Amino acid sequence: MSEIQESDAITRNAKSNLAFTLVDLPEERRRHMAQFYAFCRIVDDIVDEPVMNNEERHAALNRWEKIITQAEQPTPGIEKEVQQLVQEMQLDTAPMLTLIEGCRSDIEQRQPETREDLLAYAYKVASCVGITSATVMGASTASHDYAVALGYALQLVNILRDVPEDSRKYGRVYLPAADMRLFGVTMEDIREQRYNYRMRQLLAYEAALAEKFFGEAEEKYQELSVEDRNALIPAQAMSLIYHTILEKMQADEYRVFERRYGVGNFRKLWFLLRARMGTVELPLPSLADWNFMKILKEKKETIEEK
Repeated sequence: MSEIQESDAITRNAKSNLAFTLVDLPEERRRHMAQFYAFCRIVDDIVDEPVMNNEERHAALNRWEKIITQAEQPTPGIEKEVQQLVQEMQLDTAPMLTLIEGCRSDIEQRQPETREDLLAYAYKVASCVGITSATVMGASTASHDYAVALGYALQLVNILRDVPEDSRKYGRVYLPAADMRLFGVTMEDIREQRYNYRMRQLLAYEAALAEKFFGEAEEKYQELSVEDRNALIPAQAMSLIYHTILEKMQADEYRVFERRYGVGNFRKLWFLLRARMGTVELPLPSLADWNFMKILKEKKETIEEK
């Protein structure tokens, strides 16, 4: 497997919302984003790697710190790809190192006490990803405030959607302890997946914070130059996808213990086109509109063939 193919394979296999939106990028930008995404995916997966103990997880993260700071020679494959990415684009490695720090904190996770603690964590694992992604996509440093706000919004949606999985599978709770006390929700409520009025109010309270950052990100986006806005089309598509997930949870009164909320590929493609067209609110085409679906299918097939 060649160097480029390894990052492509990691990105394709992840089947994430971010990976989906990258199809809109020019070839070189898409290659660079696949390399950066693969790095993010790997350092995040290290934390939950079942065959590793905590000492081995820390060692693996230490290795990646040395790779991106060029303190050690990379092995062929993804390590070399990421190191070359940093060199070619002269990336500021500070956000990447901060991301590793955020992932490291999940090895022995402590529940955030306050919203400030939660946002400090979200900055590390999401906003820093956004800052570097904006650079790799070709946006200027003026986009960093947008990236930070959008990172907060996306991470909050992830936290809301994944409350049961984080607790059951990893023993982690990201909802602030102070907010849980405010609404009378206990750790046992989460472990036992108790869906009640108090739980709904707590999740709605956190959803309102996510809405705040979606609004802030949109304001920051509109203030950017045309060039920066065009470079950030995949990020705007992400915003549309995740805001739709949030809206689904809101409309369903946050039944996160009963179902996992998501967006289908057809709608993701539509959001990608909407992001390219701008922020004008347009209705989602009917699934019966086969001509439109054919155009989207042909666009997707053309992109995949490249």
